[in-house]
Amino acid sequence: MQLYTWPTSPFGAKVWALAIATGLNAQITKVPYHPWQTDPELSKLNPLNKIPVLITPDGEGLYDSPVICEYLIEQSGKDELLENKWCNLRQQALADGIMDAGVLVRYETHFRPSHLQCQDWLNRQLNAIHRGLDVLNKENLTDTLTLGTISIASALAYIELRKVCDWRENRSQLSNWYDTIRHHPALEQSKPTDCPLPANLIKLRE
Repeated sequence: MQLYTWPTSPFGAKVWALAIATGLNAQITKVPYHPWQTDPELSKLNPLNKIPVLITPDGEGLYDSPVICEYLIEQSGKDELLENKWCNLRQQALADGIMDAGVLVRYETHFRPSHLQCQDWLNRQLNAIHRGLDVLNKENLTDTLTLGTISIASALAYIELRKVCDWRENRSQLSNWYDTIRHHPALEQSKPTDCPLPANLIKLRE
């Protein structure tokens, strides 16, 4: 199998952590691919031109990350990763929403020239992130790896990497939980990491 992803992608990090947790990572080759690259390879695999994309042994392309995660759980038989299914899916959805907003903040502040940035748009994303984090701070989160906890840890790792906001302030329960679970090998080996951008990258209009 092949996994098209990028080292900074929180969604790719989530999928890779789950691959490690299921034991299927040894069967997967990671293909570094940034969704803003100008060649059309990714759009042939995913018409939305987004990562991650998993190519199955049958040559089928799966996207997006929740679909890939359920596929890996089903293929591995590690149903315990999705035990209490609706709780896990809800936690994943909340974490994915935080990731979405975090990536949008990153793109707006890092790639778009300052005179084109929209503060109202940034505030909308940051408010969504903070509301989500406040809910997670009240959750009774387990230190066991599940689809939900992997998703949440991947979101927090990205927010921390990109310094999107000070997510730890007034959230001691969530902060303490993360400082425990982030040392799990699956999360340490998959956390989003910074890297140089590829040369063939579409740039925002200046």
